[in-house]
Amino acid sequence: MLKIQKPWFIVVAPVAPAYAEPNFNSAKVTEAISGESVQILAQNRGWVRVEQDDGYKSWIRDFYGRFDDDPFPATHMIINRGNFPFGMRVELIRENIITADGKAHSLDLKLKPLIQKSDPDGILEISQNLRGCPYRWGGKTSFGFDCSGFVQMVCLVAGIKLPRDSLQQFEVLNDYIIDGKTAKPGDLHFFGKNGKVTHVGFSTGGWG
Repeated sequence: MLKIQKPWFIVVAPVAPAYAEPNFNSAKVTEAISGESVQILAQNRGWVRVEQDDGYKSWIRDFYGRFDDDPFPATHMIINRGNFPFGMRVELIRENIITADGKAHSLDLKLKPLIQKSDPDGILEISQNLRGCPYRWGGKTSFGFDCSGFVQMVCLVAGIKLPRDSLQQFEVLNDYIIDGKTAKPGDLHFFGKNGKVTHVGFSTGGWG
């Protein structure tokens, strides 16, 4: 292990895959998105042990970003699909969008403030705009989602923070469990077997 020189790792690549252990043969568990600032817990031969805003801990290769004394001052998220990943953090300064690599871009991107009021009624619209995105184990961007990554990111854009994994999401929402027949559009359906939650998705109403 190396001594930590700076407390923050800022993701500059569009997406940084994150692993359970500091090697590419270990399980991919999640992703960090461009503009995301993650706290450094440890360093080991080109790998960085990090903790994301949702408390998730994993290992990321250091060539996906840069080390810094301060987090990237992101103000907004990109919420349309294109060359930039859905959920990418940017800084909005007057009429310029500044990305984590320091480059300025024009205002032809759809943005949502990072700090906002929750809008649960907008969940279904946000999720439907992402129809057709590929499945990717551990994914949480429009380049590829897994089930809980999709739910987490859509809810984040709607101003609702949830943990990363489906079981964690279920545990957080356990006090709000309802009969599936009464589910409203945007509510969550959890799936599993033998008493263990393994999958999650949005309801379109009732059991749909």
